[in-house]
Amino acid sequence: METHQDVSDLRALIEASVLEVRGDGKAGGGLVLAFQSLANLMLRDPETHVQEWPFFSSARRGANIRSFLRISGRPIQAACEVTSPALSVLMDEGAARSVDFAEGVPPGGTFVLNTRHSPEECARHYHLSGRVVTIPGDDIGTKHLKHPIGNVSLYVAVTHAIGGFGIEEIVDSFLETLKKRRIPAAILERNRAALLASAEAVREGTYHEGAPEDHPVAPWTGYGTLPVGAQTPLRLSQSNRTAGYAPSGVRLRFEDPTTACTGCAHCITNCPEGIIRFAPDAERGLLVHGVDVSTFCKLCGECIAVCPEHLFQEVPFEDRWEEVLAP
Repeated sequence: METHQDVSDLRALIEASVLEVRGDGKAGGGLVLAFQSLANLMLRDPETHVQEWPFFSSARRGANIRSFLRISGRPIQAACEVTSPALSVLMDEGAARSVDFAEGVPPGGTFVLNTRHSPEECARHYHLSGRVVTIPGDDIGTKHLKHPIGNVSLYVAVTHAIGGFGIEEIVDSFLETLKKRRIPAAILERNRAALLASAEAVREGTYHEGAPEDHPVAPWTGYGTLPVGAQTPLRLSQSNRTAGYAPSGVRLRFEDPTTACTGCAHCITNCPEGIIRFAPDAERGLLVHGVDVSTFCKLCGECIAVCPEHLFQEVPFEDRWEEVLAP
C-alpha cells in the first residue's frame, strides 16, 4: 500500500527528513534576499543544514525568477531543483500569470503569498488545497520602506508558516543580513518597523479548493522553442510573454484625444518590442493610435521618455479576480 509523507507539519519535516521550499517572483522584487534571510535565520541553529540558491536568466528587471531552499536537521544530499515543495512561496502575483507556483505541491502543503487578497480568496482563485498564508507585503513596504516591495513581509510570513521563532529573533536575523550590505542605520530602523508590522498582518487558513489534476508536475517534453542553452521556460524563449516582466499594479496607457501626435515616430523607433500601433497619415507621415500592452510591453519607459507630446503614461492597474467580484 502506497503511503504519502505528511507535509503539513513543516517543523517535523525539518527534524525527520528535509523541508523543501520553492519561491516564484520577479527579478528586482526581493525574493532572493527573502530566501537568503530565511537561510541565515535557520543557520543560527548549529545543528541545521541549509541549501539555498536562486535561478533566473540574464533578462531585465521584472523577468520571472525562482528560488529554492532546503532545510534539514541532517546533511542534505540532493542537489537538484525543488519540484515537489512542501512550502510554496509567491512573492509577486504577476509571476502567477505565467508560472504555476503551486505545481507539484503534495496534499497538505503550505502556500505563502504576498497579496492583498485573503487566504480564502487565494485558495479559490488558484485552486489551492492546504494551508494558505497571506501578507499584504507591498502595502507594508510602501508605508514603512517608501517602496512597494514585499520581501520583508514575505520573510516574516514564511517564518510564521514554519513556526518556532520569536519575533525578536526574526527581526535581529534579518537586520544582520542588511548590515552586511552596509545599509544606513535609518533604513535599518524602517526595516525593523516593517518587520514588526508584518508580524501583525499575517493571515492564514486551511482550504480544499484544488483537485489532484490542478497542479501536476509537468513532464519533460524537450526544449521546444527554447534557444540553445536554455534549460527552462524561465529563460528567454520565443514564446515568453514579456508583458509579465512589467511591475505589478501598473500598466502603460496611450491617450491622444485631441490628435496631438506629431508623427515624429520617436516612440516607434525606441520601443524595443515593436508594439506601437500606427497608421499612415497624409499630413504627418504617420499617426500613432495605440499600443499593445497585453503581450510584450514590460514598461521599460522608452516611449514615455521620448514622446514630445507626453501621450504615454504609467497608470495604476489592478488585475481583478472574478471570484472576488462575485456576490
